Amino acid sequence: MSLLGSIVRKVRRSKRVKLALLLAPPLAFLAIWFYAPFIITGLYSLDMITRAREIVFTPSLKYYERILGWRGGLTIMLRSLYFGALTTVICLLLSYPLAYYISFKVKKHKDVLIVLFIIPFWVSFLLRTYAFMTLLDERSFINNILLSLGLIRQPIQLLYTDVAVITVMVYDYMLFMVLPLYANLEKLDKSLLEASSTLGAGPVSTFLRVTLPLSMPGILAGSLLVFIPAVGEFVVPELVGGPNNFMIGNLIYQIFLGARHWWIGSALSILFIALILVLAIIYLKKVGSVGLSF
Repeated sequence: MSLLGSIVRKVRRSKRVKLALLLAPPLAFLAIWFYAPFIITGLYSLDMITRAREIVFTPSLKYYERILGWRGGLTIMLRSLYFGALTTVICLLLSYPLAYYISFKVKKHKDVLIVLFIIPFWVSFLLRTYAFMTLLDERSFINNILLSLGLIRQPIQLLYTDVAVITVMVYDYMLFMVLPLYANLEKLDKSLLEASSTLGAGPVSTFLRVTLPLSMPGILAGSLLVFIPAVGEFVVPELVGGPNNFMIGNLIYQIFLGARHWWIGSALSILFIALILVLAIIYLKKVGSVGLSF
C-alpha cells in the first residue's frame, strides 16, 4: 500500500508523468487505427510492398507519375474540387442568414431553434440520401404536383445529374456551416455594432465593415468543415449521381475494390491527403491572422 501511495505521489508531483498518462491512450489508439494504416498506404504508394506482400526498400514514384499524367483522373479531381467548392459556397449563402437571424434577431429560445435544426441530422446519413432519391425521382410527388398543375408537360429529370449531387451534399453538410457561424456570431461583442451605428454607419455599412470581418473565423471554419468532406464524398455521387458525376471518393473505391490495384489507389489517396493538409495549413494560418487582427 505504501509503494502504491508513493507511486501516486510521484505521479501527482510530475507534470511529465501526468501528461504522458493522459496522452498515452489516445496516441495508442491513433497509432493502431490511423498511423499504421497510413504508413502501409504510403508504402504501397511508393511501390515498397510487392505483389507477394513483402516489404522492399526501393521506393519508386512511378504510380504518382501515372496518376499525374492521367487525364481522366485529373478531370475527376477537378470535378470533385468544383462540387466541393460549389457546395461550400451554397451552404455559406444559405447558412449565414440563418445563423445571423438566430444570433441577432431571436431573443428567446435560441437553443430550441438550434435543436430543431439539428434534429433531422440525427437520422442516418445514408437514410437521408435515400430519402432524397425518392424526392428527385421522375415519379416523385413533386413532379406529380407540377404535372397536375400544368406547370410542366413531362417529368423533370433531376436524379443522376449534377444538380442532384450538389443539392444532396448541400443538405447533408449545411449543419457543419451553420453551427460554426452561429457560435461565432453569438460571441460577437454587440457593443461594437452599437458603436458603429452611433458613429453614423448604416445597417449595410455596419454589416460589411464590422459584422462580416468579425465573423470570418466562423466562415473559415465552416467552409473548411464543409469543403473537405464534400470533396471526398462517396455516398452521394454513388446514389444520386450518374457515371458523369464520379468524384475522387468513387474513383478510390473503384481502384481499391474494383480493380484491386492497391498501389495506384494508395498513391491517389496520399495525393488527396496532401491536398487536405495544404487546406488545413491555409485554414490555420488564416484563422491565426484574423484572430491576431482583432
